Amino acid sequence: MKKSRFIIIILILALGLSAFSWSASSKTDSISVLKDSIPGFSADNAYEHTKHLVQKIGPRPAGSKSELKAAQYIDYVLRQNGWKVREQPFSKIVVREASVLQREQQVELISSQNIIAELPGKRPDTIIVGAHYDSATVNAPGAVDNGSGVGVLLELARVLSQESHEETYQLVFFGAEEYGLVGSQFYTSQSDLSAVRWMLNIDMVGSPLEIDVAGKKSTPPDLIKQVVALAGECDIPFHLSRDSIIMTRESSQGGTSDYSPFLDQNIPAVGLGIYGRPEGYFHRPEDRLDQVSLEEFQKVGDFSYRLLTTVGMDTIGPHEWDEFYLPFQLGKYVIIVPSYGIRIITILTFLLTVLMLIKIYKNHKRQENAWQKVLAIIGVTLVLSVIVVITSGIGEVLWGLVKEVKLLYIAYPLIFVIARLGIALAVFLLIAGYLHKLPIVRDPLLYWVIGVSLLLGISLILALTRIDLAFPFVFWLLCMNLQFLLPNIILVLIGPYFLISMHWELLNSHQWISFYQAIHNYILVFLVIYSVLLVPFFLSLFHIGIPKRSLFKKILFAVRKPSLGTIILLILALGMVPAYTKSYPQVVAVQEEWSGQSEGKVHVYSDDPLPAKVIQDLGGQESKSIYVPILNEKPPINMEAEMVETTKNSQRILDITLRLNYSREPYLTRIRLESDQPFEVLTDEFLPMSKLPRKLELKGIQHISGKYSIVLQRTPPQRNHIHLTIATQGVISCSVEAMFSDPSPRIQIQHELLSIDYQIWFKEKYDF
Repeated sequence: MKKSRFIIIILILALGLSAFSWSASSKTDSISVLKDSIPGFSADNAYEHTKHLVQKIGPRPAGSKSELKAAQYIDYVLRQNGWKVREQPFSKIVVREASVLQREQQVELISSQNIIAELPGKRPDTIIVGAHYDSATVNAPGAVDNGSGVGVLLELARVLSQESHEETYQLVFFGAEEYGLVGSQFYTSQSDLSAVRWMLNIDMVGSPLEIDVAGKKSTPPDLIKQVVALAGECDIPFHLSRDSIIMTRESSQGGTSDYSPFLDQNIPAVGLGIYGRPEGYFHRPEDRLDQVSLEEFQKVGDFSYRLLTTVGMDTIGPHEWDEFYLPFQLGKYVIIVPSYGIRIITILTFLLTVLMLIKIYKNHKRQENAWQKVLAIIGVTLVLSVIVVITSGIGEVLWGLVKEVKLLYIAYPLIFVIARLGIALAVFLLIAGYLHKLPIVRDPLLYWVIGVSLLLGISLILALTRIDLAFPFVFWLLCMNLQFLLPNIILVLIGPYFLISMHWELLNSHQWISFYQAIHNYILVFLVIYSVLLVPFFLSLFHIGIPKRSLFKKILFAVRKPSLGTIILLILALGMVPAYTKSYPQVVAVQEEWSGQSEGKVHVYSDDPLPAKVIQDLGGQESKSIYVPILNEKPPINMEAEMVETTKNSQRILDITLRLNYSREPYLTRIRLESDQPFEVLTDEFLPMSKLPRKLELKGIQHISGKYSIVLQRTPPQRNHIHLTIATQGVISCSVEAMFSDPSPRIQIQHELLSIDYQIWFKEKYDF
């Protein structure tokens, strides 16, 4: 035992040296603030730029005429301040594979432009500052996201142009960010980045400040140190996107904003945004001018200027750096554990675990029917885990059915998370009180061995995949090792800390809704995942509890009734939590819908039942959907279709021509092809074949229903003639859809707890 304690002490010392081997705080030699105040950054000017984008121009979705007007305004302001300006137009194919939240493959043509401005310095060394100027949808004015970032950047352009500077500054206003960082990806793929020192991106101005360092690659630690140090010196509260590094690195988008493509090209980059779960105005019609703040404009403008004039990077152009580090934030201090530190921690923890398991194996006689005991322990804890996971969400499920609300937790997700944890704990205590009656194994050591072995296996698999992803499990494994020598409930609770922390980061991020939707869509998958994760936690609890069986038996007996009462109380309390608030209103669509030459109708609908006042005003019945007819009007599109069929190698070759006459150009045109048989689009003028990625084949993708389908769509400019050549053995269903913005809706709904999307949709379907 003394030898084991000695190993533990050596391990802890090694971990401590690794953890503090690289730290960044507000006291660092690499930053020195040049001036107490910056020369004339005006929040009022930044606000006026944002006001022009939001009120004079309005929603600016990628490829729209309003986005082009915004680009022209940005160009004018930059030229007035002496910058050299050029436009970088692009049309790019974006492929969105079928995923958890998107059932079909979608291929899109996105047309937009970047606005690039340059202010030469005494040296060619370049600092890039970026912000996207498009908005999310045809109905989102985009004041905060990202008119605010554009306003700050335009005012920085004025300030920077009034003083001499060593470095060359380049401002890039990106188009089509909301479609998946299309503009910034195009820019980084087409530009010479050999003279770039680093890049700063501003996306959504507000507080608390998010210093975003997460992409497919991560921001260089040296840049993080300097940015964090300056934030500390300026007394700006901030949050470093630590766990987002783990969660977003392998996402399809590869990050959350336009700094990510620069990291992909090995250019140091960092983003400034708003930390936390986004308000209900995010990507919604409520993202208006009243959401922005002059105080936040001034704070972020001052901070951005200080960053541009004080941060110094030693290397120019693309270069390599340590990618798999982990930063840990303690207030305004940040501790960075480099990848070699994580590897040291991992290897030492694995070594310690194996040595302890070997020692236990040698010191204990082999028991009869050992495998049966192991399987029995795993079976009992797994069943217990499944029961706890299932029952933890019973309140949410029951009230969702009673209220007929799909996303019951939208306004107060934290309350539902706390309720889930409370119900799970109460259920566990209730069941644990009866476990002593079962003929289960009473050997605490066996519970510890199984739990450690399970964590060792998970950690080893993840470490071979990505070392930083394994760290939360390695830490948990280390806590279980310490638990063997120092049995303590605190170590049991601390073990999964970093897994809990990752979920907390997710709850306070833009990804939280997608995560919850994924859980609801694939409930069995997540049931298995969380049940397996609970197994080592329960095993470590039993390792602590079994030696003190009599004490815990009394405690568990005493808490049976309180546990049952807690479950009932929490379930009832969830019914009192409002599903919607002014900050997080119910989303309702008001759509004009047209099909062929038939008369149109206004469709008012939501995922949840419409409010009684809306139903009463529209003269409908209680439901999630109401239709109001449109009489004596023509549809916005007149459409004709022709098809010529030939046969080649026992396949039908369909040459389809679609003619569309628009009363006005739609924002989005979409073609959905579906068949019971496999098919391939051989030629396609709708999405120019020359722009398709070389390896991409426009084939129908089979989904769960057994049908094959693919969705093709494009932003403006739209075509009046569309020609498709399709090879198939079956019948092809071709749906053509067009979406228009609706600036003057026929039906206007005013309700403080509703967020309204006004749109016009045309749809025609043909079977060939």
